[in-house]
Amino acid sequence: EEVALPIEMETNIQESGKININLASSSELQSLPGIGEVIAGRIVEYRKTTKFKSIEDILDVSGIGEAKFKSIKDLISIN
Repeated sequence: EEVALPIEMETNIQESGKININLASSSELQSLPGIGEVIAGRIVEYRKTTKFKSIEDILDVSGIGEAKFKSIKDLISIN
């Protein structure tokens, strides 16, 4: 018997439509505006050593400045 998983367990895109930057795959991160393969890879590498405690922490990732943050801040979450 197959058991349906809640949507947030199947992907790291929550029901709200926000992407969890602590769990999202590189390809999920690349669905964000202005986030390509290189920056998505940096996000994945960053969180290997440091968990994002707030969405603003993504500003610590090289390549993400204020303008890019403003374009994605309403699309991301940390939990």
